[in-house]
Amino acid sequence: MNEQFDDRYFDVVDALNEAQQIYFTNNNLIERITMGIESRTPFIIGETGFGAGRVVVALMEFVKKSGLKNISIEYNSVELYPLSPERMLDILSGFKDRVGEEIDALVETYRSIDITVAGWHSAKIQKSFGTIELNLWIGEALEMVESLEKSCDVWFLDGHSPKKNPSIWRPELLMAIGEKTKQGGTCSTFTVASDVKSALIEAGFILNKYPGCGGKKHVLQGVKY
Repeated sequence: MNEQFDDRYFDVVDALNEAQQIYFTNNNLIERITMGIESRTPFIIGETGFGAGRVVVALMEFVKKSGLKNISIEYNSVELYPLSPERMLDILSGFKDRVGEEIDALVETYRSIDITVAGWHSAKIQKSFGTIELNLWIGEALEMVESLEKSCDVWFLDGHSPKKNPSIWRPELLMAIGEKTKQGGTCSTFTVASDVKSALIEAGFILNKYPGCGGKKHVLQGVKY
């Protein structure tokens, strides 16, 4: 539970499968990462809401299963209320049997970050499939997006529900995310709230509905035109 927003970090049963469906499968990540390998271009991800690093762990498992090698991912995320490494490990411990190696790799990398200092922190996760360069902004999401030097191929819009954490879904932030998305790039989110849909459309995304996960009927995916 995130005490700041009175909301769970993720569904304790379906969290990994949910992330892999909503953020990875719905965005054709394997096909797009393969293109990056062939062109020797890093695949650039943006995320609103690092939390306990659940999506990073799910990503490591997902690309490992793909069998791809020489992957280069730049993973840009933001966290206003960073967890301690011990708290992160405790939250992720329910998935130890499935992704223990990935959890250990993330926590070890996260320990090298001084979460008491605001701004960008970078650390590399080196695995058999390649490298994930984790760029974590400690601070507010709009500041993080505006400070990005490169536009992203995909955005994972997370950060708790609009009712619990409305600031992470405000129109000016989603507009900035649209501006920091490559043409033809995509975004995905679990929420289908009408205000979020309107703001994403205004930010330049064409929206698509996909089947939900874990009992949720629908989720959103957007393509930047």
